[in-house]
Amino acid sequence: MNAAIEMVLKQNLKELKLSTMFTCLGEHIRQANESHQSYEEFLVGLTDTELRVRTEKRLKTRVRDAKFPLMKPLEEFHFEKAAGLDARQIRQLCSCEYIGQCRNVIFLGKSGTGKTHLATGLGIEACILYTVDILTFLKD
Repeated sequence: MNAAIEMVLKQNLKELKLSTMFTCLGEHIRQANESHQSYEEFLVGLTDTELRVRTEKRLKTRVRDAKFPLMKPLEEFHFEKAAGLDARQIRQLCSCEYIGQCRNVIFLGKSGTGKTHLATGLGIEACILYTVDILTFLKD
């Protein structure tokens, strides 16, 4: 690519606030030239990278803004140690349907049984689900 054109393109990307595309442009141009990509393939790769990074940032922001008391995803919860807890029901709550239905989830139990861990894990799942849903909506 002509140096003058690349400079104008980078300026345009900067003005449009497409920071990841700005940063990754050189690498994507190099890959496109090596693999003889079409213009369309080049643009799809470049815009996919921008969308992926924005989604990752959006998720980090949601999790940070939620101010969870601890970062404990559900994958780290030991269901076998929680007697009487229906793991299937907790996994069903991971779909976050209760949010769309404006319903609450309440955990009751003695101290140290994992209530905060479960609540935080469901909150993290909601952040992930709604971040991914927005990305899917934007692509459609």
